[in-house]
Amino acid sequence: VDGFLWVEAEDFEDYGGWVLDTQFVHLMGSAYLIAAGTGRPVEDAKTKVLVPRAGRWRLWVRCKNWLKGYAPGRFVVIVNGKPSRVLGTAPSEEWIWEFGGEFDLPEGEVELRLHDLTGYYGRCDALLLTLDEGYRPPNDLERLREERARLTGRPLKPREMGRFEVVVVGGGVAGCVAAIASARMGAKTALIQNRPVLGGNASDELGVSVDGAAGHHPFARETGIIEELGREKARWGLSWSEVLKRATEREPNLKVFLNWHVFEVRMRDKETIDAVVAMNTLTGEIALFEGEVFVDSTGDGWVGYYAGAEYRVGREGKDEFGESLAPEKPDRITMSGCIMGGSGILGFLAVDVGRPVEFKAPPWAPKLPPPEKFGREIRLVHTGSWWLEHPGEIDDLWDAEKARDELIRISFAYWDFLKNRWPGREKVKTYELVWVPIWLAKRETRRLVGDYILTQNDVQAGRIFPDAVAYGGWPIDVHHPKGIFSNDEGPFHCNIPVPIYTIPFRCLYSRNIRNLLIACRAISVTHIALGTVRVQATLATVGQAAGTAAAMCAKYGITPRELLKTRIWELQQILIREDAWIPGFRNEDPEDLALRARVVASSTWEVEKWGREKVEPAPDLHPLNMRRAMMLPVGRTRFIEAVYVLLRSNREDSVKVRLGLRPANGPKDFSSRRDLAVAEAEVPPGRESWVRFDVKCQVDAPYFWVWLSRAEGISWRLMREAPQGSCRAYEEEPEKWCCKEGFYAVCSDPPIEIETGIRPENVINGLTRPIGGEPNLWASDPEKPLPQWIELRWEDMVEISTVYLTFDTNLNERGWRTAFVPECVRDYDLLYHDGERWAEIVKVRGNYQRRRVHRFEPIRTRRLRLVVLATNGDRSARVFEIRAYGPSGRPASRTP
Repeated sequence: VDGFLWVEAEDFEDYGGWVLDTQFVHLMGSAYLIAAGTGRPVEDAKTKVLVPRAGRWRLWVRCKNWLKGYAPGRFVVIVNGKPSRVLGTAPSEEWIWEFGGEFDLPEGEVELRLHDLTGYYGRCDALLLTLDEGYRPPNDLERLREERARLTGRPLKPREMGRFEVVVVGGGVAGCVAAIASARMGAKTALIQNRPVLGGNASDELGVSVDGAAGHHPFARETGIIEELGREKARWGLSWSEVLKRATEREPNLKVFLNWHVFEVRMRDKETIDAVVAMNTLTGEIALFEGEVFVDSTGDGWVGYYAGAEYRVGREGKDEFGESLAPEKPDRITMSGCIMGGSGILGFLAVDVGRPVEFKAPPWAPKLPPPEKFGREIRLVHTGSWWLEHPGEIDDLWDAEKARDELIRISFAYWDFLKNRWPGREKVKTYELVWVPIWLAKRETRRLVGDYILTQNDVQAGRIFPDAVAYGGWPIDVHHPKGIFSNDEGPFHCNIPVPIYTIPFRCLYSRNIRNLLIACRAISVTHIALGTVRVQATLATVGQAAGTAAAMCAKYGITPRELLKTRIWELQQILIREDAWIPGFRNEDPEDLALRARVVASSTWEVEKWGREKVEPAPDLHPLNMRRAMMLPVGRTRFIEAVYVLLRSNREDSVKVRLGLRPANGPKDFSSRRDLAVAEAEVPPGRESWVRFDVKCQVDAPYFWVWLSRAEGISWRLMREAPQGSCRAYEEEPEKWCCKEGFYAVCSDPPIEIETGIRPENVINGLTRPIGGEPNLWASDPEKPLPQWIELRWEDMVEISTVYLTFDTNLNERGWRTAFVPECVRDYDLLYHDGERWAEIVKVRGNYQRRRVHRFEPIRTRRLRLVVLATNGDRSARVFEIRAYGPSGRPASRTP
């Protein structure tokens, strides 16, 4: 437009030290540049523009004074070497146009610079040069959108991106899993993500760990698609963003759209979504994505909100659902998020520069509670902890930029606390603050309402719902509503363990929008139940269920509610087939030919003996600076003569240590306070040795655990492996034991003898992980060398074209850290007998995945054999499940 020159900050040729921020485009209209320094002005952002004609040009700058009264983010625009007025100083915290002054400019090329004055998060969205002395750009968002289009020539009419059967909005872990599940079911699927990378809170930008049930329950790690992705991550040393990128690119039915933020929904009728409208966060282009079924994986429930779905924000009152942990009255308080900068960086980053560094907090940094009322244990000094949180009254939904800015203020306040008021400040004397990140990882905002709302009472009861499709087991982990300002009340509102529970399908779709499913933390739960559901591995199981259901709805032309009524068993069986675990359910697929077979094997591991010769010491030692404990199964050895413990002494004299032995009803049950025996033994000085404690007691429980008393200068060696159901713990408060991964080195006399429960027919019992003490797998005799085999035999000839194999990738490990899980089968051959000889179906070498699916031209046989040639370290061949399908029962989904 003649007399106007619009320049987007994101279009600058060189950002210098400024950073592009696209997190809040839906709230303030555009991407912008932010000067993310730490009190040191950042390098100028620079660009050149062509001025169409000489004249006196007036400069308007869309910017924000992010903290009224302080104006911490001041900057100027340098136009052809001349600075503008100081910007970012308006008496408002809204995004507004500030006048920058007048400039006499020649026709032709002109340089523009954003020059930071403070290093404290100044921000600029756009520059507007005009010859019109009476012109003032609009601040209203809708008028701004129209004016931006008028002056830039950018069309407001959306570009049509095509019609999809399933549209997934949101590319976090759950959204990616949902999209992959949908695509593998054969649905033409779109995945729309508003960031430049996939992964959401787990992405390269943020780096939140992918947690789930395994940290608190034995053999509870989430399987299915998330296990497949986790194994890839561990095997190749990749980030979650890269793993998800590769996984989505492999799916022929899936198209990924990065940097598109959905800001509008178009309805077919008042209950049915027809399309979503998105804005490109980098270019501002508008696009339309049409679909049959939609999955809201935005975390904030934006698709549901725009469609008019029922939703909740904040805490329910105690009376609504009878939740004991809920407040007396409802309110809009939500859990704070955190600012993160990738894996391992939370709140800030500091480095040891090798010399004393002083720090003076900026005047706008709030004062944190004094050390005596801080209420938190400080373990790290180079970065922060998850409890660097703002009060829950701050709105992470509609005022997300403000919420992020509050966390920036808190990071500076916390660094001031560490440097100047913390009793341990000598530890940070030589550390310098180098970075406070700007990326906001949210915990809670909006929750969409389904046909059922999961509650505290459901998860604490470990409910198995008839329409269960996912599960959880993380504690009810709800953070303190006052955030970092909770004083000595600590960082939690509650952190209460729960049993394994299921999540019903009714929580995964909208109550009033017919074709909307939910696969993120916005599923239908109460605020208290969200404390356990919200972790990313749990939500991955939700994502697989929602994505699978979405594809089924598209295939059959039904709504999620109709699927619940007519096809829920089919959905559950598909999920189980695709290696998802639904507690309380098992494989009952009538198309699975393996369920009709007889199973035989070359050998079977029937009894495990655990004596001192089985102990393989690990590198770690833990000091007996508190009571520590180790649990073992009792097995067939009911009378225990003595317990041996591997201890290291750094003392010059011997010292006596006490050991107590207690019963337990199950793995990780450290609740007993009854000592069946207490013994005392002397630890010799200056070396590591096995110490014998004579306990002489009968144990009539399935498990027992031993505790050791505190002893200065004495450490307990860890060991690499232990019998199934074993675990260690420490006493965090009197008689309150915290169960942890790993095992302390201990054995008994006589050695424990455990009937393994391992049988060949376990591979067709419909269960694919250890449950309730039952191993549910076949393992060959470890005393017999590989190769070993397991075989399915049918009375009549069967036709087979697909075989599913499920191996052991140690579901007791909390996450995916081990590249090659020792228990996992590495090399194998799949054979069939053609009536005269064994013929090869497939030969695999170098496997590291739990689940493998082999599809081939149909063969007819009465015998199918899996020959295990090698594992990744274990002496036994270990197989949880074998499935076999004929051409007519060939599953619809595609799994690598």
